[in-house]
Amino acid sequence: MESCPGKSIIAGGMGFALGGAFGLFMSSMSYDTPLSPNGQQLANLPLRQQLSRGFRDMGSRSYSSAKSFGLIGLIFSGTECCIESYRAKSDWKNGTAAGCITGGALGAKAGPQAAAVGCTGFAAFSTAIDAFMRRQTD
Repeated sequence: MESCPGKSIIAGGMGFALGGAFGLFMSSMSYDTPLSPNGQQLANLPLRQQLSRGFRDMGSRSYSSAKSFGLIGLIFSGTECCIESYRAKSDWKNGTAAGCITGGALGAKAGPQAAAVGCTGFAAFSTAIDAFMRRQTD
C-alpha cells in the first residue's frame, strides 16, 4: 500500500501484534518468587487459582503492551509518511521529525517537560535507526 492511511493501519496492526507478543513474554518473566510477600500469598493458593491469576495477568499486560506498540507504530508511520509526501524527499530528516512528533505526542499527557524529553528521545532513536539502515554496504 502506498497511501499514508494504509501504511499507518498496517504499522499499527503490526505494532499491536508485536507488542502483544512482547508483553506476553515480559509478563511471563515477571512473577514474584515464593520468598516475597506477594509470592507467598500466591504460593498458598490452589494451583487452579494460581494459573487463573497468572493467565489473567499475562493477558492484561500483553494487551496493554500491544496497545502501546500499536499506537506508536500508527503515529510514527503516519507522521513519517505525511512528512515524506510533503517534502517529496526520502531521507533521515523525515524519520527524525516523525520521531520527535511521536515522542512529543506520547509524552504530552505528562506535561511539557515530558513531551520535550519524549521528542528528543524518539528523534534520537529514530535518527540512529535510520543511520544504521541507510548506511552503505561494501
